[in-house]
Amino acid sequence: MKKKWLLLSGLILCLCLLVGLSVTFWKTWPSDATSIQTETAASSNKTQEMSGLVLTLNGVTTEKQEDDTLLVLADVTIENTRKSTVNFSLMNFTLMDTDHYAYEHVSNVETKGILGGQIPSGRAVSGEVAFIVPKGASFELLYTDHFRTGQLVFPFTVDNK
Repeated sequence: MKKKWLLLSGLILCLCLLVGLSVTFWKTWPSDATSIQTETAASSNKTQEMSGLVLTLNGVTTEKQEDDTLLVLADVTIENTRKSTVNFSLMNFTLMDTDHYAYEHVSNVETKGILGGQIPSGRAVSGEVAFIVPKGASFELLYTDHFRTGQLVFPFTVDNK
């Protein structure tokens, strides 16, 4: 009987310890992780920050493709200001048009740099993300942090000529 009480007391102690640690973890979670930041197209500042990642839209180039499509290349720099290494993927990027259709990146296009893998603390990587989209004048490059629930929006316009 004494062994059962000791076992029960030990399990209750472990449960209390786990609850205490999880409460501490959630209190230290970054509060800006749930915010959605938007930048106006008229602004020349194309740098935004979310959850310790600083993203900069360095520029956008387009190439005419088949009849009604454009190849959009977004040149992006990502800087890790966290104290730990960050895993990063091109799956975090989406391009949205004015009709609210979203387009995923394409990997069969030659681009500069590599965006993906790990970014150590204090380091930055640059590269291009490619999208093939219908012709349009205005787009938004979206970065979504799927693990921390947040999104950055980089609006831009292109010349269809």
